[in-house]
Amino acid sequence: MNVFVPSRISTDPMQDFLESLETFDALRDTDTINRGTVARIQPELADRWPARLNPRVRSALVEAGVERPYLHQAQAIDLSLNGVDVVMESPTASGKTLAFSAPMLHSLMRNRNSTALMIYPMKALAFDQREQIRKVCEPLNIDPCPYDGDTGEEARNYIRQMPPQILLTNPEYLNMSFLGQRDAWNKHTDGAKFLRNLRFVVLDEMHEYRGFFGSNMALLLRRFFRYLNQIGVKPQIFMSSATCANPKEHARNLTGRDVELVQARDVLRPKRHFMFVDPDVRDFRYQDILRLRIENAAMASLEQGLQVLVFCPTKRFLEAAFKNCRQRAEENGFSADSVAAFHADLKSDSRQLIQANIKAGEVKVVFTTNALEIGLDVGGIDGIIMAGFPSSIMSAWQQIGRAGRGWDKDAFVLFYAMNDPIDRFFVGNLDAFLNKPFDELVVDPANKALIEKHLPSLIEETGGNVKLHERELLGSAFFETADDFPGSVPNGYKPQAFLNLRGGSGESFELKRNDQEIGQVSEMRRFREAFIGAVFPFYGQRYRVHSHEERAVVLEDCEQYLRTEPAFYPVLSLSDIYDGVGYENVNVFRGKLNITVNFTGYKLVDERSDSVIGTGDTRNALYLNDLHAFWIDFADMEDTELGIVALEHMIRVGSMFVIPTDRFDTSTYSKTGNEPTTYYYENYPGGIGISNKLFAVWNVALTKGIEIARNCRCSLGCQNCIEPAKSWGMSSADINKIKGIEIAHRLLEDFASGPKTKFHNGLMMPI
Repeated sequence: MNVFVPSRISTDPMQDFLESLETFDALRDTDTINRGTVARIQPELADRWPARLNPRVRSALVEAGVERPYLHQAQAIDLSLNGVDVVMESPTASGKTLAFSAPMLHSLMRNRNSTALMIYPMKALAFDQREQIRKVCEPLNIDPCPYDGDTGEEARNYIRQMPPQILLTNPEYLNMSFLGQRDAWNKHTDGAKFLRNLRFVVLDEMHEYRGFFGSNMALLLRRFFRYLNQIGVKPQIFMSSATCANPKEHARNLTGRDVELVQARDVLRPKRHFMFVDPDVRDFRYQDILRLRIENAAMASLEQGLQVLVFCPTKRFLEAAFKNCRQRAEENGFSADSVAAFHADLKSDSRQLIQANIKAGEVKVVFTTNALEIGLDVGGIDGIIMAGFPSSIMSAWQQIGRAGRGWDKDAFVLFYAMNDPIDRFFVGNLDAFLNKPFDELVVDPANKALIEKHLPSLIEETGGNVKLHERELLGSAFFETADDFPGSVPNGYKPQAFLNLRGGSGESFELKRNDQEIGQVSEMRRFREAFIGAVFPFYGQRYRVHSHEERAVVLEDCEQYLRTEPAFYPVLSLSDIYDGVGYENVNVFRGKLNITVNFTGYKLVDERSDSVIGTGDTRNALYLNDLHAFWIDFADMEDTELGIVALEHMIRVGSMFVIPTDRFDTSTYSKTGNEPTTYYYENYPGGIGISNKLFAVWNVALTKGIEIARNCRCSLGCQNCIEPAKSWGMSSADINKIKGIEIAHRLLEDFASGPKTKFHNGLMMPI
């Protein structure tokens, strides 16, 4: 694929936009830009709606503007009308909502006391889906209603007493309310027993349930379906996904139930123009300069009247870009209100207002995190700007799918690489991105550590008495653990409220300014970014963190040119070894680590002069235990210190291409000195299976990492193919890529010669 220089293009459907990008300095002649176009696919329409579909539902669909379904929609609807569980895999904007709405409404119209539950991984998606299905539901006198954290307590009480036929919720409320408060759903009049009348369950965006979150969701669904079976209910399930290579297997692993597959991977597609950019930016202050390029691209979009979503790598990046772009919009004669920011920490009414303004076309540029990555159905979105590559290829395609929501649309995708090997790899290999198969997703409902976290909830739900016939519903591992559990939970205690489904460090804290809540922040982000004394960006403004309360972070106004630079270092200790193999010069292991992340203080920086004007000695630590890990012990290999950190990152980068995981699911760390070791560990206590997989395929991952490092244009050590050193006492200047590649080759030679020892009964024993 040829390098594209915008000023030399004379005929192109994107010509005006490209010229505007160049005018606003969003693209330069010295940038490396790879371009590609994905052709349009026109879908095939079915002759008619399935004959068995309820005539009132059919009329409502036609009234909503859908005269005939696509062929793949008709196939899924027809299959679901047979009463079987269905999983549908089809592209973004291919009509999955209609495909599950039609049989769901058919089921509800057969019995007006029957109910349906729609489960979504994100609030933005649930809000958007509610607005979509309302168009069809209104003629049927059905009003879908949300039931989640944005629903007030008074409204939740009313819904439990007088539930509508359709409720939209999320995994947390499935756990805390539908299971934790299950009796409250069934103690009212016969017509209001929501769970006893449950006939249909929708699980949209099924690919979001993977890894740690997915394994928790698999156990939660087993608990939920076990309880429903106990009260004599077996609802029909409809699952859907746009980016899953093994939809039938993944659906079975998630639910424990057999499903029928409707696979429609290449049935329709808009025409999309791709521009992958490696900007000509020096490494010094790379992110700040890249953010300016992103802002310039947003301004070019405004000038052309295009509606775009700008996906940002962090909230900090988002806040700065949003503030600057909003100010520049006014300076260039555009309305500041045409620029918005969207992320999960906003209050519910703010999120919903922004989504409504996007749909109305009043907002043209939206800076967002992955909060708008899935489900937003907005026909007017013309393009996607990505500031850095997302956490996975799957996430990238989800973001891309927000633009060109219809096969007859054209859309653009503008991706700017961070100074990161994965980002630059894809700029140089656009074809690899466009043609890489989807990942086969993994969940592990037999994960012992996760089962133990769900066990108190299951014991409370069963009264400590699981039945033999429930083995199939729960799965053998979950059933046997519960069956062997000798105790009970105290009467009235609800352990569901303490179960963390998504990982991380759990709690959320209010952000308070002048005694008013302006948003929320996670515990991990509170530790790393909202420590006392920090300059904390939020929704276009910078605040100084004044203090921490029990459940809140207290903010105060500060000068907008200030920022803080915190310093951290981790300390690792070995907790357990599960397995190990020894080679000629190295040993490789998998097991558990305990990690302490130490916060040693911060610098206060004046950005006007880029000078340090103060420091803070706020010493603190975050303790992370039971982290599953893979590591390489180099005790018998000489001359490793200069290359070990480069090798560490090569393993991490390479593993992305051989293990289906988000890159933020894991971290790495190297220890030098007398016992040099490289660690690769999962960021979630209890494990999600990644380190186990790496233990089996580390040589393949390392081979891929070597390939990426070699393709990098740096000669020795830089930000292009390695990260800054994380080892205590080692600086980035100590990293040596060439030495790292040499060590990697010696490792692969050891692997090729075969294992010499095996871990057994706490010792490395000769094979």
